[in-house]
Amino acid sequence: MALNSLSAVFNISSRARLLNCSFNFRQQHSEKMASSMKVVAVIVLVLFFWNYHMTWSSVYREGATTRDNDMRRLHKAEVKATCARTVRGASLFGCARIRELQTFSKVNMSSGVSAHDCVRRCQRMNFRFAATRHVSRTDCYCSSQADFSVMDKNCEKRREFLLYKFLGCRMKVPDSTCGLVCFDPLGTNPPVALASYPGSGNTWMRHVIELTTGVYTGSVYSAKGLYKAGFLGELRQCNDGSTIAIKDHNFPIWMRELNVGLNDIAKYNHTGAILLIRNPYDALISEYKRLVTNKHLGDIKAKDFSEDSWEVHVNKTEDQWRFLNTNYIKYISPLLVVHYEDLKHDAKQQLWRVARFLNADHEFEIRINCVLRNQEGLFHRHSNSSFYSFTEEMRRRINSNIAEVSRLLTLYHHPDIPEQYKSSYTF
Repeated sequence: MALNSLSAVFNISSRARLLNCSFNFRQQHSEKMASSMKVVAVIVLVLFFWNYHMTWSSVYREGATTRDNDMRRLHKAEVKATCARTVRGASLFGCARIRELQTFSKVNMSSGVSAHDCVRRCQRMNFRFAATRHVSRTDCYCSSQADFSVMDKNCEKRREFLLYKFLGCRMKVPDSTCGLVCFDPLGTNPPVALASYPGSGNTWMRHVIELTTGVYTGSVYSAKGLYKAGFLGELRQCNDGSTIAIKDHNFPIWMRELNVGLNDIAKYNHTGAILLIRNPYDALISEYKRLVTNKHLGDIKAKDFSEDSWEVHVNKTEDQWRFLNTNYIKYISPLLVVHYEDLKHDAKQQLWRVARFLNADHEFEIRINCVLRNQEGLFHRHSNSSFYSFTEEMRRRINSNIAEVSRLLTLYHHPDIPEQYKSSYTF
């Protein structure tokens, strides 16, 4: 009996424990399920709000992109309409009736004269304004006085005269065929770089480009000395479109490698470039003279030459010649490569290439012969460089740089380095 009682008690105790374990298991399982459900709910909410955000962001971006595209199309249409009514070196600023042109002098020209021909004729005669009929294009008037009434620019349906105002024109050389150089209306020209390693003849090339195209060149440096010497585009905002090319000795890629600030990099936002390449041996010498004398035409005598400073200059800057030229060749398009030596020996052919690249007016064909008579300018150095010496190590590095630039010129189908490089120095 007692044994049966103990067995019953044991069974009841075992069942109680089992029930308790089952209850505890279910309670723990429920807590885990509740916790899991909370995690799932949080994930679902996060995904919902993320999808909501991305959907509306996409809609906003699409709307913004559409608006931006619309604004770009409107801007292009405005620029196209404006450019259709402008002439090199002059800006259309209104219309006038014939009776308002009392102070204008009529210029005898052949029938079918264009606005461009009329403007150029008046410019060469040192007038400030030109007027030509919109419809017939047979009459051309010039004046230096601004005492006339100006109407709006909508002259298409009326027989008024189109009035043009000349923009900062000046005789750069005393030759009427190519001497007159002007600014173009703002926004006329895309920002095209005239790039070169310092000492490569950039300023001299600016001179012949201005005479060839009749339009000033600009610069990213704003050198007051060059401005006083007649490069009036030097102090213009370099990307305002009034100059035809922009002097530049730098390139963003290697500037970034040297940790130059973003504001400096932003200045060199060009849409194409003319790359002027000079023999690095000659360019290093030319730049050294400029640095020592602080003048574009500076020259130093043998007694003032310092072997130590010369060696520091070469070691510090000879690799920049390769950096600038290789990066322009590889990354800039469209690109026109002009070799300094070719420009010296065959200026006419090289200026033809430059003028066509810059989309210069057809008049450059007439101006080129005049440019050849006045190509020297004020910033073309002539000096003795016999006491400058290059060590064997310098020559090894410079020749290696020349070989690399030559390889890339051939690879990208540009004119290779002239043979004068090899004939002038021992490789």
